[in-house]
Amino acid sequence: MSFALTAQGNTAVEIADAVRAGEISVVETVRAALGRVESHDDEIGAFVHVDVEGALARAEALDRLVSRGVDPGPLAGVPLGVKELHPVAGWPFAMGSALYADRVADHTCTLVNRAVAAGAVPIGLTASPEFGRASYTASELHGVTRNPWNPRLTPGGSSGGSAAAVAAGMVPIATGTDGAGSLRIPASYCALVGFKTTYGLVPRGPRHRGAADNDHYGALTRTVRDTARFLDCVCGLDPYDRASLPAPGSFENGLNIDLRGLRVAFAADLGNAPCDPAVAEVAHGAAERFIAEVGAARVSARLRVDPACGTAYRILSAPDVYSQVSSAPPGRAVHPTLRGYLDAASGIDVDALADAHEVRARLVAATAEAFERFDLLITPATQVPAFPAAGPMPTEIAGQPVDHWGALAVTFPFNLTGQPAISVPAGTVGGAPIGLQIVGRRHADALVLAAAAQVEGVQPGAAD
Repeated sequence: MSFALTAQGNTAVEIADAVRAGEISVVETVRAALGRVESHDDEIGAFVHVDVEGALARAEALDRLVSRGVDPGPLAGVPLGVKELHPVAGWPFAMGSALYADRVADHTCTLVNRAVAAGAVPIGLTASPEFGRASYTASELHGVTRNPWNPRLTPGGSSGGSAAAVAAGMVPIATGTDGAGSLRIPASYCALVGFKTTYGLVPRGPRHRGAADNDHYGALTRTVRDTARFLDCVCGLDPYDRASLPAPGSFENGLNIDLRGLRVAFAADLGNAPCDPAVAEVAHGAAERFIAEVGAARVSARLRVDPACGTAYRILSAPDVYSQVSSAPPGRAVHPTLRGYLDAASGIDVDALADAHEVRARLVAATAEAFERFDLLITPATQVPAFPAAGPMPTEIAGQPVDHWGALAVTFPFNLTGQPAISVPAGTVGGAPIGLQIVGRRHADALVLAAAAQVEGVQPGAAD
């Protein structure tokens, strides 16, 4: 029996509101979450570190605040999973790599600090593939993480541990990163909500390493409202992140805006790789229901992504990977995905780097022109349902061969452009969940969230 269907538990908003009202104890809530991890995680492999003592101490402190009439914050008492790419002082900081198996974080990232300041209770670290560079979650250090809907399948990656933890009901929310789809892909495979905001809206300080400007931080949740509340707590300028943006206002309060007359385009693919016909059919049906429900206007997408964008992405990202793994001991086995980045790094010259930036600039321009014709672009969030948990990534879709970027074809372009993009549950194919991706213009995050909330209302979960 799937954990996702039997152990949903309360949402983050429900927990926080009940804690703030004095209706439930944080200690009891956290003990229940820790109990679910203990009972279910041997099969799933979502967590790689659990801090029982620290979580309970934090819970006791929050209960004391409530007893004194102090509001702990909008995430009061919410058990939080933290992706292992996010440092938490005193916790392991291996980033899924055996190279750093003994490393301990000496600081806590802004994202987690702000969630804690809003009342959340971090209970442990969730699994990532090595340095977050794969779309399934398996590593030499931690083994294989499995999908609660079907343990034979992957929860996706690289935020697969976070997705598995939330889908299995261990925690209602867990942090994640999205460099090429690593929030949206796990959300799609696990029937969750995964939102990559406009680049810079969620700060990545301090000491984030990444010259490619593709990485986004965020969270996996079970509802759009949970995602909105989390963003309201963590967005905003961060002096430790040069790309950080001001908080735009309350996302949670804007979920019910009127979307009538919105121009919406649907595309089964973006012309840079095929999509499984069954996935395209389910996603198209979900998009049509949304358009009819809100009174939107359907327009043609006419947006095609140059296949050269995959090569450009790898070139732009290769120095970041190289800096992380170049000190690996001789002869150490490197994940095939990482090997591709390292090979790319060794061959980079000024001309190749300039060409990659030019490809990216053309994509940004083409996308901006397309969004003059429509307000939202809807696609499948993944082109195939979840594949086997231990990988490899798909090499063929709809009978056509695809490379690494072909399997990420609808997600990674919007990391290059920095636009907001969300995955919400759309249905299932062969019993496996798939998501609907909604993409907006840069800084149209509130609109994307409101649209996602409407999709959620039309089809409140992934079900046949």
